[in-house]
Amino acid sequence: MSKAFIGVVLFTVIEVVTMVGWLFYANRSDSLGVVILTLGLLFEHYVAVNVGAGRSPFGSLPPNK
Repeated sequence: MSKAFIGVVLFTVIEVVTMVGWLFYANRSDSLGVVILTLGLLFEHYVAVNVGAGRSPFGSLPPNK
């Protein structure tokens, strides 16, 4: 398996866990669903940027161009 494919699988797993957590708390009166969605998407996009740049999914972000 390629490094990029593993990154895509990881990205998808993070997204699914985020969406399930968000849906579970979406109809509740507290704002935990919004927090779960926000943090999950932030983490998901962090991984996506790193994988897209050919870096380790959990490493530091690539430098600005």
